[in-house]
Amino acid sequence: MTSESGSIEPPHDVARPSEAALRFLQLNARLLVEYNVRSKHLERAIGQVARHVGVSVQTVVGYREVTLALADGRGFHARAPELRINVAVSAGVLSVSDELCLDHIGLDEATRRLETLERLPPRHDRWVVVALFGLAASAIAWLLGADSGAVVASGVSSSVGLLARQVLARRPVILFAQPFAAGLIGAAIGGLAIRLAWTATPGFCLIVPALMLVPGPYLINSVYDMLDNHIPTGIYRLVLAMGILIATALGVVLGGWPTLGPATMLTLPSEAVSIGLPLDMALAGVAACGFGAFYNAPWRVLWVSIVCGMVGHGLRYVGLEPLGMSMSTLFGCLAIGLVANTAAIGMHLPFSALAFAGAVPMMPGVFIYQSMAGAMRLSAAGTAADPSLAATTLALSFKAVFVVGVMAIGLLVGGSLADLASRRDRMSRG
Repeated sequence: MTSESGSIEPPHDVARPSEAALRFLQLNARLLVEYNVRSKHLERAIGQVARHVGVSVQTVVGYREVTLALADGRGFHARAPELRINVAVSAGVLSVSDELCLDHIGLDEATRRLETLERLPPRHDRWVVVALFGLAASAIAWLLGADSGAVVASGVSSSVGLLARQVLARRPVILFAQPFAAGLIGAAIGGLAIRLAWTATPGFCLIVPALMLVPGPYLINSVYDMLDNHIPTGIYRLVLAMGILIATALGVVLGGWPTLGPATMLTLPSEAVSIGLPLDMALAGVAACGFGAFYNAPWRVLWVSIVCGMVGHGLRYVGLEPLGMSMSTLFGCLAIGLVANTAAIGMHLPFSALAFAGAVPMMPGVFIYQSMAGAMRLSAAGTAADPSLAATTLALSFKAVFVVGVMAIGLLVGGSLADLASRRDRMSRG
């Protein structure tokens, strides 16, 4: 039926849900999309809560927004101001929803808890996070084969860059200002270390701070969304991740310019050296711990990221010689996906943050750096560039892309196996 104003009137036989239920659903949806929960899991969580409170709803996930279409013809939008990564908040939202569905708390109490979640202080002191993030950068530099000078420079520049990001996060700045500023500061400090000849492996002073800014959760969730047929949302997240990478690269180039001039990024690092399995796993655990703390994972779950990093990188180390980099990386990431998603399901945590925190030590940093450096050398040489340089740069670029693709496949397959095991376990329990 249509009213005189032309709007659609709800059918008379459809019960109108309470305003309290709608308010909770809107708030729940907004928090889930804002804190980067995978679209499929967001729809599942909203559907579970809606059924419990007696609301028939269809959920449509978009970029930074969720539309809730009710059976009575009304629609509600929940829009997030921006996308963030915060394990404590996203886990808290899922926990509140579970308690509501189990009738442990009422609707008013559940709404109150959601409203207070964002106002809670971070789980870790900012200086603790800065210190752990710097240690993570130093661990990654060590894993890649940097000498002591580059290890220290990478840790210091990444820590200072994170401080700049924390300051900018409190101010209304443009979307990509944080990665640009962190890349700029990291390259400036790294360039100074190179200029003063503090290291014999100068390239790592530039690439490691940039690797610390790779938006892994956005990349992982973009692939998940596209595989789950949420194509537009996946593309939006992928574009956001690419924008962060471009802003970081621009910051690195400009930050290194004052100390290195046009030669920024031209000095190539050596290949990673073998450091032994125990030290390899320990450094991977340190790197994963730093990223887990950066994502505000509570101390009680930070061990998951550490285990993921140690197990995944350890498997990669063992398989590197007999299987090669690609296959060993695949098996390492498959193990990370299996462990991370098992923990994510059991503890109601966001899979992407846990998985990336463990997988970041396996990023093909040397290949990415060498391909970027080669591209800059080609740009500087122009038409006089050596054809072999172009071929080498192209080969390195393809190798980097292939390894990153293998990482994504491993994480996705491992996560899917954990999903399958969880479903079979629930079915066996009846």
